Amino acid sequence: MKDLRSSDPETTNQKPENYFGEFTTHSPEETFELARSIGEHLEGGEIFLLSGELGAGKTVFAKGLAAGLDIDPSDVTSPTFTLVNAHEGRLRFYHVDLYRLDAGAHLGLGLDEILGDDKAVTLVEWAERLALVPTRGIAVEMVYVSTSDRQIAVSDPN
Repeated sequence: MKDLRSSDPETTNQKPENYFGEFTTHSPEETFELARSIGEHLEGGEIFLLSGELGAGKTVFAKGLAAGLDIDPSDVTSPTFTLVNAHEGRLRFYHVDLYRLDAGAHLGLGLDEILGDDKAVTLVEWAERLALVPTRGIAVEMVYVSTSDRQIAVSDPN
């Protein structure tokens, strides 16, 4: 795992060369900054598929990604009861949360249109509940290591 810590505090949250890789963050702020740095480089059509246990930092990652898209992170809350929130910034950002759904239950919800929007960035929390992996999907696996530490793997799931 890449470790984003450094003895030089000014380089604690260096931007990844590309957003694929394994990272260790040591605070919610570092998780936020990792996602923000990824969001700054997005061009539309990306679909982030987040998985990880409750409390792993998925919504913090969503807030950081939104910040990288010039969206106020305080506007980004988990859409657990609405399932989808749309935000406007440099690019449209769809934040989808499938926590309350059984696997595959999203099929009648019209997510195909959202997942097919190549001018937007989509982030799906609890993505393991999707019936299939979108072709343009980017897997983000978040592992709770300790109260402050997270291991985050960003990869192509296909």
